[in-house]
Amino acid sequence: MKAITGAFLGGVLILASQGAALGQGSDPASSGAASTTAGAQTSLEARQQKETRTQMQAETQGQAQTEASAEANADANGSASFKTVRDRAKEAPSKARVALEKRLAEISKEIDAEAAAQGGAVVADRVAGEFGLTGESLVSEQNTLNTGWGDLVIAHTLLANAKTRLSTEQLYSLHRSGMGWGQIAYGLNLRLGEVEAAVKSEGGVATGMAKADGKAARIHSGARVGAGTKTSVSAGKTSVGASSGLGVGVKVGK
Repeated sequence: MKAITGAFLGGVLILASQGAALGQGSDPASSGAASTTAGAQTSLEARQQKETRTQMQAETQGQAQTEASAEANADANGSASFKTVRDRAKEAPSKARVALEKRLAEISKEIDAEAAAQGGAVVADRVAGEFGLTGESLVSEQNTLNTGWGDLVIAHTLLANAKTRLSTEQLYSLHRSGMGWGQIAYGLNLRLGEVEAAVKSEGGVATGMAKADGKAARIHSGARVGAGTKTSVSAGKTSVGASSGLGVGVKVGK
């Protein structure tokens, strides 16, 4: 009888203990507090994420506005520079620039002949480094502009020396409007008397008759027309030297 009573009492105590534990686990106040804490943490994280996204969007928009403003200013400056060059080119002294353009045309033909014989890629690889370009980019530009290699070498020689920032496309726009390279050189405020020697020097590199040195032959800026080459202007008369061949090129003005 005592054994049965002890077992019965033990069972009652076990049930009471489990009931107390169950009561604590289902306490509404305790459960609600935990839920409130978790909800507050989730809300804080959501606000932080939203603030981060807002900040990133603001930075992105600010950068886009800055880039758009810079592009607009560049376009405006480019248009103003283009107009300045075009207007000045119209004032080029006729006899001097015609004589120069004749010589440049002869150099251009020699470069074109070399490209036809050896391939444009060969010419591009030889001369691209003179203008800070790669052979591939120069070939791509030649295809895009649909131009001869001689004219492209002339254009880059002028651009490399110009203080007015224009693109190759803008220079070709002037050329295709009827302006010769001598006239364009004058528009860029380059000394006409130094243009032929510089182009001949780069032509020597393009045709493989001179070694590249990684920089374009120099042409000074200024109003002087006839100093330094065979093209000269004196008392309104223009005299031009007889020879225009590239010869064994010597880098000029570097």
